[in-house]
Amino acid sequence: MKSTQKVSKKGVLMPPAVGYSINVLWFLLRHFKIDLRYGPRFFLTLLINLINWPFRTYERLFINPRYKQLKEGTEIIFIIGHWRSGTTHLHNLMAQDPQMGYTTTYQSVFPDTLFNRLGYFLFEGFARLLVPGKRAGDNVRLGMQLPQEEEFALGAKTPLCFYYFWMFPKDIRRIYERSIRFKNASSELINQWTQDYELLISKSLKNTGKRVYLSKNPSHTGRIKYLLKSFPKAKFIFIHRNPLEVFLSTDNFFKNMMPHLQLQAISKRERQQSIIDLYMSIMVDFFSQKDLIPEEQYAEVSFENLEKNPLSSIESIYKDLNIEGYSTAKPKFQSYIDQMRSYKKNKHVISKSQMELLLEHLQPTMEALGYEIPEHIQVV
Repeated sequence: MKSTQKVSKKGVLMPPAVGYSINVLWFLLRHFKIDLRYGPRFFLTLLINLINWPFRTYERLFINPRYKQLKEGTEIIFIIGHWRSGTTHLHNLMAQDPQMGYTTTYQSVFPDTLFNRLGYFLFEGFARLLVPGKRAGDNVRLGMQLPQEEEFALGAKTPLCFYYFWMFPKDIRRIYERSIRFKNASSELINQWTQDYELLISKSLKNTGKRVYLSKNPSHTGRIKYLLKSFPKAKFIFIHRNPLEVFLSTDNFFKNMMPHLQLQAISKRERQQSIIDLYMSIMVDFFSQKDLIPEEQYAEVSFENLEKNPLSSIESIYKDLNIEGYSTAKPKFQSYIDQMRSYKKNKHVISKSQMELLLEHLQPTMEALGYEIPEHIQVV
């Protein structure tokens, strides 16, 4: 379903649990502590969730069974890489290809109120009022029908979702172990996660009317072995960026986004330490699993090269992964690139002591990926 209405200029983000199952909400209440100051936010989330309940129940019972099985030969492409490494830019760019389908922003929040006409009408309009025209952390344009990562939606029915950390940032380490490394997750739960994913992909392709599913999900950077088990023919694009820039950009992004979504208070020091721990953990997991990907199913690009030479970078990716249709999509790629020339990135300033701390943790990855300290980062 397509919306012809314009993206709202202002809005108020709120926890994504508005579209989650009651079972998942109960899981969150049992396993995580909600700070008293965020009680009203959770109550409002619960209220919207209960209003949504009959619509998503109808879709799960009468509509979802039609999409449970992926069509044989469905092509799947996973864009992976740490947050703030350029995954969103690459996703939006490749989504200009007419054959590429994706999970929309609306579907990521209400995955089971998609093909129920009345429910869609009510909640798409409601979501449009809430979601701002630009993302708080980086000024990237938002819209209900624009490409979005699917991690929020993967947590709607099965409690294996890394993005629970947005609501419960103090528990990010525990959430990482469970939802990315699948620590202590039963085989039944992992199988259910896979089935939910297949359903999500199938509905995404139906919703966008496309044949290739293009995923952008940084959480998958540490899940390669599980993705290959579920989708053995899937193709992977790893995008990387200077780790120092990644940290500074991630910190700025979390600082601006978290106040809208969190149900726990977290200090600046805790936030920054969490980002360092997250970077190190997911890169260790990536490098330990990277070689599991068959060579013909793997492509790699740096954010710096994508930014300087976008068309040649995309062409190389298409060649490396044997993706058809580059010539057809090239004019659309160029049009999108021209539109993005006015986009302004955030500037970063860092203290000397913080730089020393970051280098202590990030230097090995910088060397592995061939990076040095960027000249444009201001050290004070």
